[in-house]
Amino acid sequence: MKFENCSSSDLYVLAEEIKKETFELDTFSINPYSFVSASAYDTAWLAMIEDLSDVSTQKPMFRGCIDWILSNQNVVEGLWGNHGDENEGETLTSTLACVVALRKWKIGSLHINKGKRYIERSVERIIGEYCKKGSCPRWLVLMFTGLLELAQQLGLHFFFSTRVKQMINDLFFRRQEILDQELLVDGRCNRQPLLAYLEVLPLTLYTENQEDIIGKLDNLDGSLCQSPSATAAAFMLSRHTKCLAYLQSLVQRCPHGVPQIYPLNEEFIKLSLVNIMDNFGLGEYFSKEIDHFLLQIHKYESKDVERMPIWSKVDQLHKDSLEFRLLRMNGYNVSPDSFCWFLNDEEIQDHLKTNIEHLFLVMLSVYRATDLIFPGESELEKAKEFSRKLLEKNEFIDEIMVSSSHIKHEMSTPWMARLKHLDHRMWIEDRDSNVISIGKASSVCLHADKLTHLASKNFELRQAVYRREMEDLIKWVKKWGLYDIGFGREKTTYCYFAASSSTSLPFESAANVRKLMAKSGILITVADDFFDEEGSSDELEALTEAVIRWEGKQLKGYGKIIFKALDNHIKETAETYRKQHGTNITNHFRNIAWDGSDIRDILRYPDPDPYPPDP
Repeated sequence: MKFENCSSSDLYVLAEEIKKETFELDTFSINPYSFVSASAYDTAWLAMIEDLSDVSTQKPMFRGCIDWILSNQNVVEGLWGNHGDENEGETLTSTLACVVALRKWKIGSLHINKGKRYIERSVERIIGEYCKKGSCPRWLVLMFTGLLELAQQLGLHFFFSTRVKQMINDLFFRRQEILDQELLVDGRCNRQPLLAYLEVLPLTLYTENQEDIIGKLDNLDGSLCQSPSATAAAFMLSRHTKCLAYLQSLVQRCPHGVPQIYPLNEEFIKLSLVNIMDNFGLGEYFSKEIDHFLLQIHKYESKDVERMPIWSKVDQLHKDSLEFRLLRMNGYNVSPDSFCWFLNDEEIQDHLKTNIEHLFLVMLSVYRATDLIFPGESELEKAKEFSRKLLEKNEFIDEIMVSSSHIKHEMSTPWMARLKHLDHRMWIEDRDSNVISIGKASSVCLHADKLTHLASKNFELRQAVYRREMEDLIKWVKKWGLYDIGFGREKTTYCYFAASSSTSLPFESAANVRKLMAKSGILITVADDFFDEEGSSDELEALTEAVIRWEGKQLKGYGKIIFKALDNHIKETAETYRKQHGTNITNHFRNIAWDGSDIRDILRYPDPDPYPPDP
């Protein structure tokens, strides 16, 4: 199947290239972190750590992080991050962090100057946009003010207008309010307590809470709130060995820039990758890999969530709901209890309700997990109702994290009523389709550019195939006189749309099915209208007898047109089958046309008065 710009064989070649780069083909295993987008902000903080092995010379411990910064600046704009991204506040703080890291080691003067110019010309616009919306977000207040102080300590000076200086003073005032209102070590263990921003907090807060902070490092994996930047700051302040082990593990696992959160649940990353492939309509290209992943995941034992901190419970709910949905949609026997455990946990329910503006992504996953409910599964009904109520609070949605239009689509269009091909386009175009978690400043995304490219090309190819099949169908109905027959409904486009949108078979192998369904629908519609509106009693009886005997030589007018088109349709379909399987099934199709379908009811001679009046 080949078209002007692409062919199906080209797409399979591209899919194989992705597999070779991504999977170990013998085991289908992957490095999950190879798909996680790097955070310039967190990478910059690791780049600031001094190497302690040689105190006589000052040099960075993680030289690879410095190299990443030098290699990943937007040379035109001077920024680090995504130019034009809706979350420009993250780009601002990332750029400031990278400039500070380079300044600390007195390298990359050209990079520093370009970064400074971006910051100087962008602060007023970015901060101003947030102020128009009400106020700057907490994370931006803390990060920007803390980094600006550090930059000044390193001798970096920025040229700001009087208006910008006033904006910055307001941010410092807001930071002090936050510091006065919140505890550093929050006993509720939210994902982003004040402690998660240790790298940009005043040193006095660390000094006053040093014992509690060290205790947290001892009790956990050596990280602070799974934040690389906060943990980098904790290590520079404490030289804690568990911090160092965490950071070394992080850089070893993510040598090309570190993510906002580490560690991430690796099985959740794999599930998210399968979910992206499914949403993009790429299942037929990666069927073996998807089957292998799901079989692996189905064998895993569930974790005990009772002892988890609340933010870990939220992550677990996200993973469990996605896992349930993918397994059930692919035919696995899986119990709703695998994710509906949250219905019996008041703590997490309260947390979800209180922090819904940051957790729409999790609730959307729970809601989608309830798409396929079997009779008697009351837990799923309750989960659906709980998630729906929270998702309806869309006025609180952070558009940076998840699109409100996407949530509205999920809630307004039942799963059974959706057309997968159109949903594929929505997911391909949706910038949030690869979001897997929420970091301190933005969402954590899977880096899936090649999958997106493959999905776009696949969608374009399918559209081209649909257009060609539609053109062929119109030629067929015109050839056999059905297109402008002169009465009834013209349903060519409708019948093809119904046929092409409703089949779930692999795309290419379903071509004959689409053609069979569309032509059958057109013939049934024309015949039905002929019997209801146009045909005389003699014409109806003649067509009925012709179909019974399968002999239409004596037919005239519309009856002859309908019979000849039906005969051609059956012969054409039977010939396709014969070429594939070596068997002639023409007579079977003729019997189906009369005995086994609704056509028999259409072609039966009608009683002119089925309900005569009483004598």
